[in-house]
Amino acid sequence: MTLAGYLVRRLIAAVPTLIGITLITFLLLEILPGREAALAGPEGGSFLTGEAVARIRATYHLDAPAWRRYLEWLLRLCRWDLGDSLLDGRPVTQVIRGAAVPTLALNLVALAMAFSVSIPVGVAWARRRRFDRGGAGSVVFYLLYAFPNFAAALLLQQFFSVRLGLLPLQWTTDLPSGSPFWATARDLAAHLILPAVCLSYGSLAYLARFTRTNLLEVLTREYLLAARGRGIGETILAWRHALRNASIPLITLIGLLVPALLGGSVLIETVFSWPGLGRLYFYSLQNRDYPVVLGLTTLTALLTLAGALLADLVCAIADPRFSEEMTR
Repeated sequence: MTLAGYLVRRLIAAVPTLIGITLITFLLLEILPGREAALAGPEGGSFLTGEAVARIRATYHLDAPAWRRYLEWLLRLCRWDLGDSLLDGRPVTQVIRGAAVPTLALNLVALAMAFSVSIPVGVAWARRRRFDRGGAGSVVFYLLYAFPNFAAALLLQQFFSVRLGLLPLQWTTDLPSGSPFWATARDLAAHLILPAVCLSYGSLAYLARFTRTNLLEVLTREYLLAARGRGIGETILAWRHALRNASIPLITLIGLLVPALLGGSVLIETVFSWPGLGRLYFYSLQNRDYPVVLGLTTLTALLTLAGALLADLVCAIADPRFSEEMTR
């Protein structure tokens, strides 16, 4: 089987996976209570009469069977029509598009921070393994990985924003329109630092340990022992030869880190009032805006499937042996 055939096979296999994810999400949203009260707004509350509930259900087509509404939504999804928001009537694609850029910026910065720090730390940790015989480094990274990011967000806000006043507490900008580019960039960077750190440190700890484990395995292979015997320095050996072979498993992690960061940004964006997809997800779920919740879940599932497929393709390009194994 060629690489193109493998790609087609993966794309076909992704269709039932995506349908299954959206179906489970739809069913979970169906059993949640309080939809009619949420659609009626704060003035409706629990004082809705039976007639008012019937009118709301007819207006939003909630009186149709659940299976029919799901099939209609699935057919609209083929045209990338995710319906309209129940809160403001805007198309869901427009609502998501408005929050996608802030989340993309936050996740790109967090991903860059995680990889730029974890790989050098993992390489240095593997090269100096005799200094970590007691496992102190492993304990530190385990604790860092296990520490909840929302708790770290509150602690960092208390220290850097409340006590020191160095960084903004939440997303607010007082810059007038037409401000210079450098002022806008500085303001954006100041707001990005704390949420990006909170979003990336767990991935950083995991990637550093993952890099060390794979590098230790590669450093014991015969061809690297032979290279060491020919007098090649440890730095060149680790960075040019060993890391290249140990990077294949790291590439596969990229496909898993992207949806993981998106999932983690729900709490972080809510804590920092960051105007992205995570806060939109929390706000929509809180206000029973089910079309937006379903649209965001679909987008996350698509990103997860696309990330896994992209990681496999990059691995195939980086290592021909992986391509042969993949297309068997």
